[in-house]
Amino acid sequence: MATVSQLSKAAFLLALSFKFASAVDLDHDTIIGVDGGDHLNPPQCHTTITIPYIGSTTTSTTIVPCGTGLSTLVIQTPLITETCSPTQTTTRKPPSTSTSRHTTTQTTTIKTTTKKPVTTTTTTTTKIPEATPGGPCPITKPRCRPDGFDIDYYANPFAGYSRENSLPWSYYITQNLKPLKSSITNVTFFPQDFGPPANLPKVYPRPDLPGDWYAVGWTKQTNGGIVVDANNFTLVYSGFYRAPETGKYTLCTTADNENDVFFGHGNAFSCLDGKVDTNVKPLVVSTGGNYINGIKCADLDLVKDAYYPLRSVMGDWQGPSAFNLTIKTPSETFENRKNDYTGHAYPLSCRSGS
Repeated sequence: MATVSQLSKAAFLLALSFKFASAVDLDHDTIIGVDGGDHLNPPQCHTTITIPYIGSTTTSTTIVPCGTGLSTLVIQTPLITETCSPTQTTTRKPPSTSTSRHTTTQTTTIKTTTKKPVTTTTTTTTKIPEATPGGPCPITKPRCRPDGFDIDYYANPFAGYSRENSLPWSYYITQNLKPLKSSITNVTFFPQDFGPPANLPKVYPRPDLPGDWYAVGWTKQTNGGIVVDANNFTLVYSGFYRAPETGKYTLCTTADNENDVFFGHGNAFSCLDGKVDTNVKPLVVSTGGNYINGIKCADLDLVKDAYYPLRSVMGDWQGPSAFNLTIKTPSETFENRKNDYTGHAYPLSCRSGS
C-alpha cells in the first residue's frame, strides 16, 4: 500500500501534467515556475533537468515541442504524452557500482627444479712409490696379518741341490715343481740331526757315489708342521719381513747342506708381480756338512715398518741336516739375535695385487 507522501507526490505530478497541457492548448508562452505560478511571455528556453532517483536506472526525458514556447519537464515516473515531434529519450545506466568480482587467482608457479643426479667421477691419481732393487715393497695389502712366512717343501733328487756342481737353487722353478707340502711358519730353524735310527735299512742309489747311502723310511720334523724325507729335501721360506725399527740389521744363516738367502725387491721376488728372477744372485749363501756349518752374514739398512721381501732356499742333498736363519735388529746384541719372527713375518698373500 502507498504511503501518504507517495500519494501526495503522485497528485502533485498529475497536477503538473494538467497544467502543462492547458498551457499548450492556449498557445501561451507559459512556463511553470519553481514557485508554481504562471509567468507570461518568458523568453523561449530549452531546459533539460535530470533528477536521479533510487532505482535500477537513471531516466532523463527531453521534450521537443511542436511550435514555439519550448518547455521541458522531467519527472521521475514515466511521462506519457502525445508529442508532435520525435522525443529523444536517453536512458542511461547509472555509473554502475560495478561489483566487479575481481577474482585474482594468484598462480604461484613453484618451479621444482629436479636436477639430474650428477655423477662426479673424481679421478685420484695416486703415485705409487717405485720399488728399488733390494728395498721394501711400497704397498702391501691393508690390514694384512703377520701370520708368518710361507714354507713349501719340494722334492730334491739324491745328490741334487746343495751338492757342489749339481742343481742350482732355482731348479724348483725352472722344472715347474709343485710343492709336496705347504704351510706357514714364524720360525726359521731346525736343529742338527745325527743320522737315521740304526734300525732303518740303507741303500746306495748312486754307483758314482759309493759311500753315500739313503736311509729308507727316514723322516724329519721341520717348520710349520712339515715332515720331510730326511735324506734329501728342499724347503723354501718366503714372505715379508716388517722391520720393527730403523737402523742397521744383520742377517745371518747356517745350514747343512746349503741355504741361499734373497732379500728385498727384485732379489727375493718382485713387489709388482711376485715373480722370482732365476738369474739373481743370493744376498747370502751358507754351506755345511759333516757337522761343520759355517755362519755367513750380511748387514742391511732397514726402515721401521717397511715390508721387505725375503726368500730362503734351504736344501739337503744327503745325510744329516740343519738350518738356521736369524736377523739381528739395531737394538739387539748379536748373541740375542732371533730366528722367531712372530709379529714381523707376513705371508706372500700380503703382496698388493696378489
